[in-house]
Amino acid sequence: MMGHCCILMPCSGGGLHRIRGGEISLIIVEKGNFMERKAFEDKVRACWFGKCLAGAIGMPYEGVPFTLELQEKEIRLANVPNDDLELQLVWLEALDKYGLTMTCRELGEIWQKRIQHGCDEYSIALYNMKHGIMPPFSGMKNNWFADGMGATIRSEIWALIFAGRPDAAAYFAQQDAEVDHWGDGVRGECFMAMAEAHVCENSDIYAALRYALEHTDSSSRLYRAISEVFQMYDNGVSDEAAKTQILVKYQAHPNFTDCVTNLVFIVNSLLRGSGDFMKTVLDTVNFGRDTDCTAATAGAFLGAAAGMKVFPEKYLSAVADKMELGDFVTSIPGVPLTITDLTARTIALHDRFAAVLPAEKYPEYVPCGEDESLPECYSAGWLILNDDEADINAVKAAVAATGKVPAPYKDRIVTFNTPYLDLSRYSGHYRLHLLTFLEVNNPEQNPDEVVFMATADVGIRVWLDERRILNNHSRHKMLPAFHRVQGGAAFLLPLRYGEKHLLHVELFHGREELQACVMIGNSCNDILDGYDLAID
Repeated sequence: MMGHCCILMPCSGGGLHRIRGGEISLIIVEKGNFMERKAFEDKVRACWFGKCLAGAIGMPYEGVPFTLELQEKEIRLANVPNDDLELQLVWLEALDKYGLTMTCRELGEIWQKRIQHGCDEYSIALYNMKHGIMPPFSGMKNNWFADGMGATIRSEIWALIFAGRPDAAAYFAQQDAEVDHWGDGVRGECFMAMAEAHVCENSDIYAALRYALEHTDSSSRLYRAISEVFQMYDNGVSDEAAKTQILVKYQAHPNFTDCVTNLVFIVNSLLRGSGDFMKTVLDTVNFGRDTDCTAATAGAFLGAAAGMKVFPEKYLSAVADKMELGDFVTSIPGVPLTITDLTARTIALHDRFAAVLPAEKYPEYVPCGEDESLPECYSAGWLILNDDEADINAVKAAVAATGKVPAPYKDRIVTFNTPYLDLSRYSGHYRLHLLTFLEVNNPEQNPDEVVFMATADVGIRVWLDERRILNNHSRHKMLPAFHRVQGGAAFLLPLRYGEKHLLHVELFHGREELQACVMIGNSCNDILDGYDLAID
């Protein structure tokens, strides 16, 4: 309950009147929790406003692998679409249609209907659902990005609709996240939804973040990481010392959208920002990495905590009421197009569900396990040899001439049911060679929009037949994302229906936990079927 003593009297509208110093205002009732109506409306608007403003501040630096020293005078704002907000608008359709009966499966159906393309975990979830692997398994199966930030950035809609009920906010955030995430990727959205739902009612930043931590699985990587942030803060570790320790431990993660890394930055900045919008957002951005998402999340949280007064006056006109949205959102009938409309829609949904929300607590997240009945939607066969085992050039020539693996090496063929090849058993070899045939069985795809990607944790070279098409010795840990590949490259490679090529991947200086990936997609970052990798 928000502070101050008061007298509560029934009113004819079904709510209560608060009488304080001769002033009467209407408040709403939420299963025993009370919230001033005007204050709540202000917080809802401020949450969405903060999401837009802070996201725009961080957007120019998205993905930087280094720290920044951004100052307020250097801020450059641009009104461009922000997926942090856009994807939440898609869920409004599901809320209207299914209400409190909505689960991850219904959200998956809406996703397939409204979100046709996406990057990283979005793309993988779409691919899985296309092949009959529905939520919650669509977020787990073959998902290298299961711990990405893509769900954590969607938490505000659940927090605001279920303000004052962190358990309900976390439950519906889980349903959302399970479409395209698993494990900490789901916990990240639940964490923020709980914290935001708590702070929206109580306005206490520390208490809200602590509540969310206490309701996060204590065995998880997310819990351990955020616990360290609290320990440093509670023990009086200076801002600079804490930042240095955090950067040493977390900045080098190969995926700049890793939710644990970025939530550490967010929570540390919120704790140490003392409710100051500009300090908090700049501190968050200056950690680097997924800066648009971290800034937007911090800005939204502060808006939910303090309302519109948290923003410096000169920025109140910096964000247009009309939101900049992509076509896939604006094509949804009735979707709000302004912050004002989104605020009203959010409050209407809050009021609708507050009247029927069960009093009992919603269950906490438990990750789904493997399901042997799930279809296998990917298979690739590779002949794997190292320099000590064979004359690679001779084997390659024999395979090219006959289309078959020579008999002495048949037992070196390995079949993978995921594009992410775990080669740890081969680590330690100076050079590792992978051979397969790439056969094009997709008659519909435009050859000029085919994207070939190959990446590994070590140096990598790739030949298509006798032509070398990739030479990368960066030694970065692999990041198998079509639009931001790391440890290799992604590039247009015209592959026409009916073609068959010998593919040769050479890896240098194998190390422990060695991984590699070869994948075929299109210019929209979709994983494509009909580009088969097989050898016998």
